[in-house]
Amino acid sequence: MSPHARDSVLGLPLDRLFAIYMLAALPPLAFANRPASWPVLLALHAVIVLLAWPLPAVQRALATSPSRVQRMVRGTLDWAPLLLVPLLYTELAPLNAAVHGGAYFDELVIAWEQAIFAGQPSRDWAAAVPLLWLSEPLHAAYLSYYLIIFVPPLVLFLRRRTNDFRAAVFALMLAFFMHYLFFIYFPVQGPRYLFPPPGGVLADGFFYQVTHRVLEAGSSQGAAFPSSHVGVSVAQTLIVARYLPRLTPVIALLTVGLAFGAIYGGFHYATDAVAGLILGVAAFAFAPRLARMLAPRNSGTSDETDAAAA
Repeated sequence: MSPHARDSVLGLPLDRLFAIYMLAALPPLAFANRPASWPVLLALHAVIVLLAWPLPAVQRALATSPSRVQRMVRGTLDWAPLLLVPLLYTELAPLNAAVHGGAYFDELVIAWEQAIFAGQPSRDWAAAVPLLWLSEPLHAAYLSYYLIIFVPPLVLFLRRRTNDFRAAVFALMLAFFMHYLFFIYFPVQGPRYLFPPPGGVLADGFFYQVTHRVLEAGSSQGAAFPSSHVGVSVAQTLIVARYLPRLTPVIALLTVGLAFGAIYGGFHYATDAVAGLILGVAAFAFAPRLARMLAPRNSGTSDETDAAAA
């Protein structure tokens, strides 16, 4: 392993981005309504920050360790933010409840919805067009979110395109973190909590039932605006267009279906989807510049930062 690679084992842009988000998500733990588990959350955030943005002494110690150890540590850090997304998502509800005491901004978003769309598409669309052949593909596309997230990075990783993998995950995680900060400090429940779900023949659909079971089992209250389903999927579509262009038609089609499915299924306001689209594009566009800003000074412009800016 080259000296340059050894200098870059820790503190890469992705690590520092992760550390910044974990620090930005800490203030709710100082509010009076913080969850009883706040010491555990505080400890977890602190540990992740120390690992993601380590002290110089730790960096130097690892730089002199065997190459096998360095590869193991670096591989763990490369995948950690992505694999911890479910855990980070789970803590959003107690964090936004700590800040706002269980209050949400749905009334404001519903007013935007009325002003922009002259109605409530998330409540009215499925009722006006209750077609099973339309509902099922849209619900299936909504469920494809998890494939959209994990398949492209896995393909890059298995092809050993390390720099592209890191740049792609950096942009993807930036999209996640931008949405998650909204969920903490501007929580919106979404129409699923306020309006009745589409019923009738639509409720008999296989993908309809699976989608509702998944959301009931793992939905985080207050995580509606902007839609991270839409925003992250849009960012991933743009990422795939850059690094895995042959997959672009598939990911783009799933993303379009997901965006419409989020509204048709009553999971998100149409405003959530539009805001998610804007935020996803912004995350993709800003990621290369931010990666350069977060690159370790002692290594100049790293290979993975060059890849992000390509």
